[in-house]
Amino acid sequence: MKVYPRWRDWQHIMTDMPFRTLFAVLLTFCSTAFAQATPDKPYFPAASWRTATPESQGLDSAALAAAIEQIRDKKWGVHSLVVIRHGYVVADASFYPYDGTVPHDLASVTKTITSTLTGVAVASNVLKLDQPLLTFFPNESPANPDAQKRAITIGNLLHMESGLDCGILPGERELEQMKRSPNWVQYALSLPMKYEPGTHPAYCSPGYHLLGSVLAAASHMTEAEFGRKYLFDPLGIGKVVWADDPQGRNHGWGDSHFFPADVAKLGYLYLHGGEWNGKQLVPRNWVATSVAPPTGGRGEPGGYGIEWNATRLPDGTQYGGTGRGSQLLIVWPELDMIVVSMAGGNAGQLASLIRQSVKSSSPLPENPEGVALLRSDVAAAIKAPSPTPVPALPSMAASISGTTWNFPVNASRLDSIALIFAKDGTAAADIRYYGEPLHVPMGLDGVYRIAPNGPMHLPIGATGKWTSENEFLLDLNFIANINHYTVAIRFLPDQTIDVTVDEASGLIRNGHLTGTRAGRP
Repeated sequence: MKVYPRWRDWQHIMTDMPFRTLFAVLLTFCSTAFAQATPDKPYFPAASWRTATPESQGLDSAALAAAIEQIRDKKWGVHSLVVIRHGYVVADASFYPYDGTVPHDLASVTKTITSTLTGVAVASNVLKLDQPLLTFFPNESPANPDAQKRAITIGNLLHMESGLDCGILPGERELEQMKRSPNWVQYALSLPMKYEPGTHPAYCSPGYHLLGSVLAAASHMTEAEFGRKYLFDPLGIGKVVWADDPQGRNHGWGDSHFFPADVAKLGYLYLHGGEWNGKQLVPRNWVATSVAPPTGGRGEPGGYGIEWNATRLPDGTQYGGTGRGSQLLIVWPELDMIVVSMAGGNAGQLASLIRQSVKSSSPLPENPEGVALLRSDVAAAIKAPSPTPVPALPSMAASISGTTWNFPVNASRLDSIALIFAKDGTAAADIRYYGEPLHVPMGLDGVYRIAPNGPMHLPIGATGKWTSENEFLLDLNFIANINHYTVAIRFLPDQTIDVTVDEASGLIRNGHLTGTRAGRP
């Protein structure tokens, strides 16, 4: 919980004040702060947001503290939580093992960003929504495309109505296949047609990779560079990490990494009609289209909107972005409120908990006990657990240490694994993930050993324990890259391993793999 603005400046005055005078000063200060946040005097953050007590913005600090406690008690896998009202951060928490010092993967909230950048490109005449898709990729388009494929437009991609045979079946099979291919754009363009463009919506992530790649081709810069020039720098957004494909094109559908408080700026921009500090960064009509709830269902044209997930709730409108693993950007315009949460699990009840903390449109009486409780819970959320005693390792630990087992291509994305138990008591796991070798330190005492060498040079960590003489349980946490695996390994007499894989965000549940020892025929 950050310190209330100007608090340090007032400390020396307040120390000797009678309580009644002190309360009057605080009440006047909070009322002034609330007034500064009214729509008549819009405030726009620079590098950081201003902060305030929840009560000064009409929220119950004890209710926010209870939400943080529930996140921890129920192990929802939440990594961060930022709550903003009237332009003030009223709660800001990071949850172990994510410490908030590196950008976090947004997963499909990236689609929301790609949609926004498309609007900027259209307003700048870099793109037109009626342009045919294939004209942007003369060297990667199919040799003899049919009339339906030639008819796909940029607008079709934006609305997820390309007609490609993609996203029709449950899961994201085409996305996994694309990520294993040598040229992702070529793979996506080669997908067969299923429907006439513009007639059937389908959640197709390769389609949004094409959209981001179109933006790059039209602007002659990467999507991240375009975003930096036209959106991120004007918003005061700092470090952004954005994965790219083998041809250097940023992933238009996912894998952009932002700090949570910077994600909130995107919601704040739309809350103010695309205007930021007197400059129209995104056209108002584009914003209005983005946040208008679709009139049809998900199976009807226009049912997906343009990836701002707008909907009408019983108590008001909600829009924003959602991503696998409970990445959330939530805007409640009627409340002048934004919630951002990054995670590596399933925090489906989080939004309702935060909404319940809103008690008034005006400042509430200050609640020192509630604020103290909130501060305490925020401080506790980031702390590592206490280590547990490490039992003696079974004899098998030495015999399998350093041995690599390979897996066939599978939905878990794990290609191989090796466990290492050193004589000095340290341990590690060597894994190959999507073909990328990763060396992950491993705590045997229940505490993650975290290293900065995960995918995209972001933190990764692991814990592990022997559950029997020939069974080992690995907790493999990609932290800022979302994926959080539980890998149960059973070492068999024939020198294979039987593996069960679960991933907390839903990538794979109860997946069964057989690992073959490297070097065996």
